[in-house]
Amino acid sequence: MFRFTKNGPIEYLEATALNACDFLIHAFCTRRGGASNGNFLSLNFSLQEGDSIENVRRNWKILATAFNIAVDQFFVVNQVHGDRILVIDHPLREFISHQPLKFDAIITDQPGVAIGIKTADCVPIFFVDKVKQIVGVAHAGWKGTALNISAKVVDTFVKKFSCNVDDIMAAVGPAIGPCCYQVDELVYNAMESQENLEYIFCPCCQKGRWFLDLPLANTLQIAGKGIPRTNIYTTDYCTSCNTGIFYSHRAEEGKTGRQLNFIMLK
Repeated sequence: MFRFTKNGPIEYLEATALNACDFLIHAFCTRRGGASNGNFLSLNFSLQEGDSIENVRRNWKILATAFNIAVDQFFVVNQVHGDRILVIDHPLREFISHQPLKFDAIITDQPGVAIGIKTADCVPIFFVDKVKQIVGVAHAGWKGTALNISAKVVDTFVKKFSCNVDDIMAAVGPAIGPCCYQVDELVYNAMESQENLEYIFCPCCQKGRWFLDLPLANTLQIAGKGIPRTNIYTTDYCTSCNTGIFYSHRAEEGKTGRQLNFIMLK
């Protein structure tokens, strides 16, 4: 179950099961509560689409103040639609949103590091080992999903930190839904190795076109690694259907911002 809540001006979604974990803070941010204008209205965290550096910096400060987290505790990477996973297993205090670290998932056992990814249709996913107190975040577009990034995050939890899959929870956040995500043969062919293909693709009336359910594809990857389905939490919010709440690259034809999704061990 997910619910909307608010910290100061920041409106965000939280997974109630993760909210019950008193050792972490998490938020699937909306686009509301920031300083940006026009196409980027208003809580935009990306400079790559044309927003001003002054507005983006103000948005980071607004977020940090709302959650009582220092700006330099936030840790984001250069997302490249791949499957590389960054593991932070030592103390780190460096805000690096402009540094060329090319990853699409981050895992940490370090308190005070707010790991985050930016989205505007791609799937944001939080992972939590509730026993060992380890957290992770993944960015899954169709390319990352085809590369099994969600499954690989679970593998890393198990191999690097000796986690028990029964102790891992996953929260699959707001993303473009199958109602709006029409794809072509290039995407279909890239995803052909996925299990349960018949569940994640729905034929379109147009030949060579399908509707793809990216959140479900990642949910099935996570479940396929042995995470109990009762430990996987999903939301029906489609970013493309709800552009008043979320940024959507597809619905807004690329002229939009990026919302932040972050999780931090206290």
